[in-house]
Amino acid sequence: MTWAGPSNTWIINWVVTMADIKSPIPGDTNATGNATVFTFQEQLTASVSLYTMSLICIVIGGIRSANFVQRMIRKKRPIENSIRMSEAKKFPLSASAVLFGLYIFFKPAAERLNWVVTAAQKLHVPENYIEKINATITNFMTPAEGVAHETLFQRLLKRLPSNINEFLQTYLEKLPAIGKDELMIILTFLICFEGISALAILLKPALTFLLNRLPFVPECLRFNRPYLLSIKKGLKEMDEGDMEEASTKDTEYVFKLDCDRHILIALLLCSPVLISHLTCRHWITNNIIGIAFSIVGIECLHLASFKAGTLLLAGLFIYDIFWVFATDVMTSVAKGINAPILLQFPQDIYRNGFLEANKYSMLGLGDIVIPGIFIALLRRFDYRVGEQGSEAKKANKGRRYFFAITIIAYAVGLLLTMYVMHYFKAAQPALLYLVPCCLLVPLTVAALTGELSALWNYDEGHLVQDDDKKNVDSAKKNN
Repeated sequence: MTWAGPSNTWIINWVVTMADIKSPIPGDTNATGNATVFTFQEQLTASVSLYTMSLICIVIGGIRSANFVQRMIRKKRPIENSIRMSEAKKFPLSASAVLFGLYIFFKPAAERLNWVVTAAQKLHVPENYIEKINATITNFMTPAEGVAHETLFQRLLKRLPSNINEFLQTYLEKLPAIGKDELMIILTFLICFEGISALAILLKPALTFLLNRLPFVPECLRFNRPYLLSIKKGLKEMDEGDMEEASTKDTEYVFKLDCDRHILIALLLCSPVLISHLTCRHWITNNIIGIAFSIVGIECLHLASFKAGTLLLAGLFIYDIFWVFATDVMTSVAKGINAPILLQFPQDIYRNGFLEANKYSMLGLGDIVIPGIFIALLRRFDYRVGEQGSEAKKANKGRRYFFAITIIAYAVGLLLTMYVMHYFKAAQPALLYLVPCCLLVPLTVAALTGELSALWNYDEGHLVQDDDKKNVDSAKKNN
């Protein structure tokens, strides 16, 4: 199932942006206020389970990524939504903006405004400005007696003409109130639906195999009829009804959903997981959605070159350390979001069983997907997927070890993260340990084997859709 136009990759990018949140592994607080102490066996079981799930995602996602790029090459289609050098430079900044926006969104009004005052004091803002901020906070939190607190929207309505104001007030009173909780429900549903779509993509090959071989399946289900739902826009003026017969150079897709009958059946079969998670929020359905999300995310998020991957990892290395150690932003966002953006495994599973356990160790999907797309690039480098001619033939005759070696490096980095987390009994930014392992190990191996130049200069940019060239071509056609 593929999309064009408003792409579903924005949700994957959003999850990668703010999913790098962890919960302290050592324990939790019980109803009496005492810290719950978990045994070594309980902590080891939770850690090994998260460790295994993350490695499964990395391995399967890396293999599927190479197959995906090879399939695009065979079909002579450009790869969309690729991360090139320009995107890699912006990603840590855009990720920080999204994360901080969520932080402001989840903070209560009083804490949010007091945080502004504290930040102003740290930045040595003049005292008279801080006094004005304090006065604003006081007026906002304690309105005059007998005067109802007005929102910014209500103040804007007052400035409109009276007839328009009355009309809008009457109309808005009939609409249901949409607040933070309602927005979180909508966002959680979108994330869960995209996760179920990823699960359907993974299950589709097995479903197709069964439908084609089971004797009692009707012919209408064996036939995998394709469907295309689309919205087009014209690139020049034309009469109504002419769009259907217009040439491709005169039209452009605004929205395109390309699917088939088997993927729709797979979605239907996966819908109980969606309904169950939205109603129960159980850790098992959370992990099913999270694993599917991670594998398809690693497959679809394409790094265009080794240099772009290095820049992306370096930027997110700093991003992760800053937001976890220097601020409480990650922690605050983690407390406010209840969506499948991390993998969970209960530490109290031996005490309460699979269904009732609720004290979790956690690993953010960002700690899987970000290193995963870099390791997938090394899988493609092993096979020189992006190269043609003698270089590709030479690579195909040689050894392929960068993918396997970097997976081992990732495993060591994740093991180190968990050790430090247990030792200090506090959440850790996993990219602090994963990025050096995933970057330095393949570079060292390449230097020892004489492949450093080939690895550093490996580039799949020619396989990527060039948006600037596309815009120029469209402009030429219009002229």
